Amino acid sequence: MPFRFIHAADIHLDSPLRSLALRDPELAALIGTATRRAFTRIIDLCLEEQVDALVLAGDLYDGDQTSMKTARFLGAQIQRLDAAGIEVFIVRGNHDALSKITKELAFPETVKVFTGRAEAVATARGPGGVPVMIHGLSFAQPHAPESLLARYRPPVEGAVNIGILHTSLAGAPGHDPYAPCSLAELQATGFRYWALGHVHKRAVVEGPCAIVMPGMPQGRDINEAGAKSVTLVTIADDLSIRIEARATSIAQFSRVPV
Repeated sequence: MPFRFIHAADIHLDSPLRSLALRDPELAALIGTATRRAFTRIIDLCLEEQVDALVLAGDLYDGDQTSMKTARFLGAQIQRLDAAGIEVFIVRGNHDALSKITKELAFPETVKVFTGRAEAVATARGPGGVPVMIHGLSFAQPHAPESLLARYRPPVEGAVNIGILHTSLAGAPGHDPYAPCSLAELQATGFRYWALGHVHKRAVVEGPCAIVMPGMPQGRDINEAGAKSVTLVTIADDLSIRIEARATSIAQFSRVPV
């Protein structure tokens, strides 16, 4: 029985669409809820595809959010997944490391928020499938200048091992270094799939250890132009894997010659 999950990152929930606010306040007001609507699309996709889990690889919020409106919205969307028996696995990144919402919101038992100590948890799979272990480690502080890989637990023998990590990898234009590591170091862990976050541009490395940076589900300015998406992952019992991009963006930014 395959294990299927949605991998998303860098949602920056309730982050304003910055360039629109500067240039067109009316348009900014019209689509100011774009990050929420994109997140709702992610939840809809989880339900439509009847996935086993949703994996969120950091920066669910944009800074130290304290808005109860944000908390209520997130709680309602998570409850939709809980009602369908879909698990949620969350690591905190640099933007939401200190978020009060993640720490204080009462999530159902189907939600696992990883702490600053590395853990490996088993998914609640029914009988008939290969066991799946989710490995995660959250940022304890907004800055993580050193690699976190050495703190992850080793792969569990006989299981599908999936790692969640918020990282700048070896560096990316426009992104400060956070929990840096190389593709070779990720591949050397022996995990089947690495669910990454932090870099807002989609990138996929396939192979015995698949490594995916899904990008963000909703761009916020011209520097985050183009269609945005999340990743639908299917891992079969023979460990073969299918990786698919699924569109989520409500608004898209494009450079147009004038």
